[in-house]
Parts: sequence; structure tokens; C-alpha cells
Amino acid sequence: MALEAPKPAKPPSFRLNVSEPLSERLEMIRVISNRLCIALAVLLILLITGAYLVSAGSTMAIGGTSWMVLLTGILGGFIGLQRRLKELEHDDLLLLARSWVYVLLSPLVGGVLALLLFILFISGLVEGDLFPRFAADAATQGATANGLIKLIQIHALSYEEYAKLVFWCFLAGYSEKFVTNIISRFESTQPDGRGVANEGTRKSTDA
Repeated sequence: MALEAPKPAKPPSFRLNVSEPLSERLEMIRVISNRLCIALAVLLILLITGAYLVSAGSTMAIGGTSWMVLLTGILGGFIGLQRRLKELEHDDLLLLARSWVYVLLSPLVGGVLALLLFILFISGLVEGDLFPRFAADAATQGATANGLIKLIQIHALSYEEYAKLVFWCFLAGYSEKFVTNIISRFESTQPDGRGVANEGTRKSTDA
């Protein structure tokens, strides 16, 4: 009678124990990630609404580009913060886990930096083929509105220019050093050397 070949032994099954308590550091990261997820969901709703207002072609779209810039910078700040979570010190994680304000602070700074970069684009202090170009909204052309109001009543010239604007504003929020490095170029330039600062800024951003 032929002997049957022994059946190969089954590898031991591994069952993930999801009820196992997390370490203090991982628990803080979990709490912060949950908060970021909630805030991002709200932000995406606002961003989609802002994008609709920009493309609506009505008076509601006035200032829509500025709101889109702000929200895109905030979005970049959220993504940048999420990426840095595992690299943060214990004290920073503890503050983020215990304070909604501290969670929102970095993204809000990213939004402000995106607006500052937007102003640099409009002023022509940072310009080139890589950067967006703008025109006044149809409703404000020939109007006598205050100059500060006209600053937000502009739009990009085409969808390609909007794509450039979204990319640079996201980068401004994602990496705060990007905008602060541009500012430092102007800060280190003499008052009568504006052209040198402009040229140096173009070279640094092109690089």
C-alpha cells in the first residue's frame, strides 16, 4: 500500500489585535490625525465652493480668486503638518493633541503666506514664465473703486495661469520656508537695490 506524502504544515496564523493599547506617542498622533481629517473635510467643502464662485461668472465671483488662494494655502499647511507628525517632538505632539487652536495655527500661517505670495505675483516683484499672470475683473474695469478693493477683484488670464497659482499657493502653505526665503531676499537688499532683489528672487524661485 502506497504511503501518502505528508501534507505541508500550515504557517501559524497571525491575527491583528486591534484592541491592543497604543503607546502615548501613537495615541497622540491618532488624535491629531482625526482632527486634521475633520478640518480637511470642512476645508475641502469651502475650497470647492470657492472654485465654483470663481467660475460662476457672476458678481459672487468677485474676490473668489483671493479666497481660493487663502484656502489652497491652508490646505497645503494641513498636508505639510500631517507629513511632519512623526518627526515632531513630544511637547509639540502634546500641544497638538490637546489644542484645536494649535492644530489650526500652522495651516492658517500657510494661508497667510499664500496670500503674501499672491500679492508678490500681482505686484510684479516675482514674475516669470513659471508664475501666473492676472487681469482685472470685468465688473471693475474702468470703475473708480478704492485701490485696495481692486486688489482682490482680479482673476488669472487662463486655466493654465490658475493651475500655476494653485501650485505655488499650495507650496507656500506646504513649505513655509519657500515664502520666507523669498522675503529674506528683499530683506537683505538695500532700499535702492530693488532691481537686484527682483532678479535674485527670480533666480532663487527658478532654481
